[in-house]
Amino acid sequence: LELVTNSLCNSMISGLLIFNSAAELVISRFYKSDYNRTAAEAFRVKVVAAKNFNSPCLLLDRTSFLFIRKGDLVIAALTKKNVNANLVYHFLYQLTDVFDAYFDNVFDEEKIRSNFVLMYELFDEVMDHGYPQIVDAALLQQFVHHGEASKKTKLSALEEARTQKQILEGVTGATPWRQPGQYQYAKNEVYLDVIEQVNAVINQQNKVLSSYCRGKICMKSSLSGMPICRFGLNDKVAMQKRRDARGSKKKVSSKSGIDLQDVSFHQCVRLNRYDQDKTIMFIPADGEFELMTYRINQTNLPFDVSSMVSERGRNRVEYHVKVKARFEQYIVAQDIVINVPVPKHTAKVDVKSTGGKTQYEPSKSCIAWTIPKLLGGQSLILKGDVALMHLIEDKQWSRPP
Repeated sequence: LELVTNSLCNSMISGLLIFNSAAELVISRFYKSDYNRTAAEAFRVKVVAAKNFNSPCLLLDRTSFLFIRKGDLVIAALTKKNVNANLVYHFLYQLTDVFDAYFDNVFDEEKIRSNFVLMYELFDEVMDHGYPQIVDAALLQQFVHHGEASKKTKLSALEEARTQKQILEGVTGATPWRQPGQYQYAKNEVYLDVIEQVNAVINQQNKVLSSYCRGKICMKSSLSGMPICRFGLNDKVAMQKRRDARGSKKKVSSKSGIDLQDVSFHQCVRLNRYDQDKTIMFIPADGEFELMTYRINQTNLPFDVSSMVSERGRNRVEYHVKVKARFEQYIVAQDIVINVPVPKHTAKVDVKSTGGKTQYEPSKSCIAWTIPKLLGGQSLILKGDVALMHLIEDKQWSRPP
């Protein structure tokens, strides 16, 4: 019991502070009596007033300040314990989502000063004695009302009891993101979108130095009742476990499946089931939500992009850019945009391409090459000249990597 108590104490947050752009304390809420106002004042001067402090945390007088920026505001959590930093930052970002939900995505100093009572109500609900509690905006709006929601009609005793029961089940139930008996659809539908962002660094010899992919799976559900959804991925670990379960001694080859890293899930996913056989089982939230995010360290690039840029004298640059689709012929890529950097003192652009449209964008110092459709294995070429303005002093063009 003593070990558990010590572990819990190490996750306490002593208080929350919100500063404006002028380094003035707008509002604060302290949950413990171990805070140090001297340290808070030092934090205000050293971080908020400086405006160029880049570190996300700071230790002053044995007090840790972990903070984020939201527009012109600085939202900070202070603690004297060795807290889990990921937990604190996750709480702070969810807290900003709660404020956005209550103030229609306009959360600033004026909104705070006009709604001090509401702010303190929210501070008391999202955290209890230094421990994060309810940070679901939809759930909070059921019993912390604001604006039109506070002008609801008076309910009968039976309706009030039913409403209180639903709120209690939502707060203390096993599925606070989906309350039983509230969802009924004539047509049950589920949509899944896989969104991936590939980042790569390629040298002049067209060799890939590094590449990784960040992805997320977004879901939109219109399901009745309390359904249990389940699906799997072609993850290497899951494929190997399925083979071991069948008694097969054959190992999964390096070309089969994908190696997922840094996987994080929505709170509805049953993590124990995922740890067992990598099956994603969950009772989905209603509407649109982000089911999971992941990272892949080694990925196949969808395109080959090679370029040859030659500076001809002081006032002309030649471009030859080639893009080739690396995927199969039956796959079609759409709405491709390639930004080709040019010097900032560009005067005239004269380029042609074998497909798509090109447009010079002075504000971005680049040529935007837009390709509406590219078939698998197809290649397109952009080439032409860029004329430069005369400068009093010759400055070498620092090309982007």
